[in-house]
Amino acid sequence: MVGGGYKYCQLGEGNCFLRFPRDCRLRPVLTGWFAEFGTLAGEPGEGGVSYGEGHARFAGSTYDPVSHYRAAAVFGFFREQGLSVRRLREISMAQIRRLAAGLDALDLDPAVLSRDRDVRLSRRGGFLTMDTPKAGEICCKLRGRGVWADFRGRVLRLGPAPYVTGEQLDEAVAVLGEVAASPP
Repeated sequence: MVGGGYKYCQLGEGNCFLRFPRDCRLRPVLTGWFAEFGTLAGEPGEGGVSYGEGHARFAGSTYDPVSHYRAAAVFGFFREQGLSVRRLREISMAQIRRLAAGLDALDLDPAVLSRDRDVRLSRRGGFLTMDTPKAGEICCKLRGRGVWADFRGRVLRLGPAPYVTGEQLDEAVAVLGEVAASPP
């Protein structure tokens, strides 16, 4: 199992994890010299690379550990602020519900901008997604008005965060309504 903490955990570039069973004998396709660091004094292994034991086998090459210091600071901050996984999800869901209610209240023409109501909000991740043929154009106009959004093809995404206030979310929805209703 692999994962990363760069984006949503705010840990910085280069932070990721790999978990594997103790009896795992997989050999990485790409590796760096740290993978054979423990065996450098020995004879080269088959194929020219001798892998270390356990986790050392998956090590890369020389890396910049700065993001590990950032990660330690972020986790410390989360603890100080009481931002557990559960609390962060509660905040996220409250924000997504607020955005969805605000968007629904705009009563926009579904041909211009709509959201999928078939999937419960509790089954979604950290974004409120909307379908619009003008996703890129709307996204640019929103940014011009101080509302940060992104898009993927026809999908416009609003992704709130714990440091965004309810008033800021309401303002973002109001601006979205103005932008979506404005002529091209």
